[in-house]
Amino acid sequence: MEAITFSRQQLYDLVWSDSLLSLSKKYNISDNGLRKACKRMGIPLPDMGYWNKIKAGKKVAVKPLSKEHKGDQQIRLSLRISGENITEGGLSPQLSLQKEIESDSGLNLEVGSVLINPDPLIIRAEKALLQRSKQSKTNDLLYAGSENLDIRVSQNFINRALCIMDTFIKVMRHRGHDFVIERGDSYLLIAEEKMKMTLRETQTKVVVKDRWERTEYHPNGILSFRFDRYINSASCTDGKVLIEHQLSKLIAKLELLGERFKIERAEQKRWHDKFEEERRIKKEIADRKKTEFSLFRQLLKDSRRWKDAAILREYIDQIERSTMAEGNITEEMTVWLEWARKKADWFDPLVNSTDEWLEDVDPNSLMTQNNMNNSANNYNYNNDYQTGKHDWPLVPWYIKNRQ
Repeated sequence: MEAITFSRQQLYDLVWSDSLLSLSKKYNISDNGLRKACKRMGIPLPDMGYWNKIKAGKKVAVKPLSKEHKGDQQIRLSLRISGENITEGGLSPQLSLQKEIESDSGLNLEVGSVLINPDPLIIRAEKALLQRSKQSKTNDLLYAGSENLDIRVSQNFINRALCIMDTFIKVMRHRGHDFVIERGDSYLLIAEEKMKMTLRETQTKVVVKDRWERTEYHPNGILSFRFDRYINSASCTDGKVLIEHQLSKLIAKLELLGERFKIERAEQKRWHDKFEEERRIKKEIADRKKTEFSLFRQLLKDSRRWKDAAILREYIDQIERSTMAEGNITEEMTVWLEWARKKADWFDPLVNSTDEWLEDVDPNSLMTQNNMNNSANNYNYNNDYQTGKHDWPLVPWYIKNRQ
């Protein structure tokens, strides 16, 4: 592995010629490791946003290298072999994404002091806040209103809050995200999920003692930018580093949350699909059991009807044999035998012939009777046909009229 020794002056020239992230891709050291090396060697580094200004053609100030330094005077760096990890030892996903965002030449992460071509959401919020500032005291916390971005700041911090929000919105839109205002709340749409968004000036609790002791809350000039979705949240607050210089870190955290949302949604979909598939299978099994039972019950009924139809035909044949043996085959008996056999065909599930007089009767309904002999319309056919005593419809009308 080829190694190069850099003097303090050479390393200074190097870090002011290209970004630390770009240098970390060329040399086998992380950008954070390079930053620490520069600190040990007393080498000043460009401020955040320096390289974006360079790309935009803006004038920038270069910090001079102090000659008074008694620490390390040189560093030895090896060139990175193609295919090795981009950062020495690896970076956390959030820091890696943050560096990617900061090195994107298409993004302007610099928060200005005045609004330039503001987003439509910012224009509406500015109008609302300025209108309310005319009707309120200087130290009152102003609210942009339920129909606007959720910005709550005192009069002196309106412009700063709007500039921060405008820069953030433009960067997020450029990276494919969007915003929506619903039911009085502002939301960032990221990975098809909504995160509630608020930019507020925090307040300090003050106990006032006059005639009665009371508690007041006064705006303290510290801004807090927060995003929430159920148990997930991301935020940044003014501290040693102002919000203006924390946007890349905040955006990286939000986008990683977005990736988590995608994974959770995919897992939820898999669970839902599995649940629906199991429910479908259970329903199919239940329906199949119901169908099987219904079909078997019908099979049982059909077999009983078939057997009863066979018995019925045997009975009809026996009557015919008996009457023939006695010499009583009359026209009336012939008609009855034809009628009886048609009824047997109607009742037999294998024949299932039609019968105009029984078209509204289900043959299976007759199977529910405990005993066919209990029917009120039952005839003692053996005795009746032997004696010749029958009523219509067994006796044809033309025979009946001759009697």
